[in-house]
Amino acid sequence: MKIIVVGGGITGLACAYRLRDSHDVTVLEASERVGGNITTVQKDGFVIDGGPDSWVASKPHATQLAKDVGLGDQLIGTRPETRRVYVAHKGQLRPLPEGLVLGIPSRVMPMLKTALFSPLGKLRMGIEPLVPRRRETDDESVQDFFVRRLGREASERLAGPLLGGIFAGDPSKLSVRAAFPQLLEWENKYGSLVLAMRAANKHAKAANQGGPPKSAFLSLRDGIATLPESVARALGDRVQMKTPVRSLRRDGDRWRVTLVSGEERLADRVVLATPQCALLDIVRTLDAELAREVERIRIGSSATVFFAYRREQIAHALDAVGFIVPRIEKTRVIACTWVSSKWPNRAPDGCALIRAFFGGVGHEEILESSDAELVDIAREELPKLMGALDGEPLFTRVFRWNKASPQPEVGHLELMKRVHERLLLHPGLFIAGNGYDGNGIPDCIKQGEQAAKDCG
Repeated sequence: MKIIVVGGGITGLACAYRLRDSHDVTVLEASERVGGNITTVQKDGFVIDGGPDSWVASKPHATQLAKDVGLGDQLIGTRPETRRVYVAHKGQLRPLPEGLVLGIPSRVMPMLKTALFSPLGKLRMGIEPLVPRRRETDDESVQDFFVRRLGREASERLAGPLLGGIFAGDPSKLSVRAAFPQLLEWENKYGSLVLAMRAANKHAKAANQGGPPKSAFLSLRDGIATLPESVARALGDRVQMKTPVRSLRRDGDRWRVTLVSGEERLADRVVLATPQCALLDIVRTLDAELAREVERIRIGSSATVFFAYRREQIAHALDAVGFIVPRIEKTRVIACTWVSSKWPNRAPDGCALIRAFFGGVGHEEILESSDAELVDIAREELPKLMGALDGEPLFTRVFRWNKASPQPEVGHLELMKRVHERLLLHPGLFIAGNGYDGNGIPDCIKQGEQAAKDCG
């Protein structure tokens, strides 16, 4: 069969890679490079991942694809000595208590000692195993879920910023069922998140046989963009750059794909693996109702600002992966990653690389600022929490991600059910990508590979 994959992000590339030996597959990418939001810049010995910097190790699809394209020896985990996170609390950075996973406590003493919560807040978290399972089956927000299970303090100061930050989203609107289904599975299986975490820790220790804990996240030594670039190389001339698609329509039992240039291509199957805005432009004339359903997915925007410094310019010990900022702190920087502390090989010896985050749902007005203004805001805000940043940085770099963070909000699974039902009216047409049936690199690859199977 002739198959056209529209979009050269990791979803489309993964789809084409799985089809390459069995079908005549072509990837049409509108821009000059592959990878979409996955981008890496090398500068003066620094390795800068402008978008996502890793994937979840427990989801196997990204790791397997990396191995398949010869990157197995480049896989790296986070530095063992800095696998902790700080939380901004009343203008200071407080360490996240040990034994927390996804904002869920599993150890008593660290929670008793932390200054992040009031005595009543700690008591409320401590009685979580006594909280009954929820009887209702309708969708629930991440915030409501954690308020119900662990109390409002835990939700506002810990779980909300940790989990909402993954999506640059609002935890009061994100669907726990769509974004973090494992939380519901743990509640249903154990009746308690705390008991589930203790069981998971016990299982992890047994699996490690006394060795150090494995990294929860994986990346690549030369930057995460190595993955889409390597997949594209394996596909060779099947990937066509600067080839944007305008529309598509049914032509008998095939699809006629019209490029912006006016050229037309025929295909037996079409996989749309594009960002939402591009997908809407392509399908709106084909199926207005399908476009309306897809358009209901909210897409957030954000920006990241990187600073390269000599290590002695930074007062803080940088002894963690960075810090998160709860919404109640009302700072303009919503999080910060100490990149060179989180990952090896990201900065030359004697230097440090840090990244400040701006925007996200509910904070997007700040993105109206210029790049220079974002740099100035970060230089004003970061010292308030980290201590002095002495002198001028070696360089700065700003990345803007406009409409790049899909939000799986309450009702998302029902919405996607309607999308897939609508697609049944168009045999041989498939959609896949970030924000549809999962978020993040492994889920994107999983969707791309599933689309390859569905193509037959």
